Amino acid sequence: MPEENTKYIQGLIERNAALEKQNTLLSSRVEESAVTLTRLYEDLRSTYMRTIRVLAQAIDARDHYTHSHSRNVAKYATAIANDMGLSARQIENISDACELHDLGKIGVEDSVLTKTTKLTAQEWEQIKKHPVIGAKSLEPWTFLNDVIELVRQHHENYDGTGYPEGRKGEDIIIGARIIHIADAYEAMRSARSYRQTPLTKEAAIAEIKKNNGTQFDPKVVTAFLRIADTIE
Repeated sequence: MPEENTKYIQGLIERNAALEKQNTLLSSRVEESAVTLTRLYEDLRSTYMRTIRVLAQAIDARDHYTHSHSRNVAKYATAIANDMGLSARQIENISDACELHDLGKIGVEDSVLTKTTKLTAQEWEQIKKHPVIGAKSLEPWTFLNDVIELVRQHHENYDGTGYPEGRKGEDIIIGARIIHIADAYEAMRSARSYRQTPLTKEAAIAEIKKNNGTQFDPKVVTAFLRIADTIE
């Protein structure tokens, strides 16, 4: 009997050792699969982002006055976000959203985008739809959910008078509040079809200050003023 017990116990030990070896092998394969899937996901995301950025750049290029607009907005917004101490993930989302924020202008007629005189009420309504059009265009790419909301909200004013939803104060995502001020500053500092002479840096900063607490979040304005000397 003792000999049989010994053999039984030895058998259990050997089976346990075999199971442990198998579990270790399976665990290693799961980890390898996870790494492979992560790499494939990042490659796919990168491919999609390159495609979308090309489209966004093509939209910017429809108006030769704004061909580098989105890239400049991303530069200013990133500087503000860094000053405010936002996380690396938030800053990445803001940068991506800046490059895509005018994607919705694909739904706006060229004659409206390049008009040199005051827009009619109907034309202005076209312009006001572009954040929603842009957001809806990106919805199939679920990995861009955070970016999509920034695109949707980037024309919301701090006092609730913006568009498309009339959001107010803290109800507007902080990244969208940052993009809003970067977008406005870049527009003022660049030639436009309706204003071929850009505002001076001093005049543009004065306009930002003038709209502090109404169009723009005071916290973001404070951060913008801290980094203003470091941008063009």
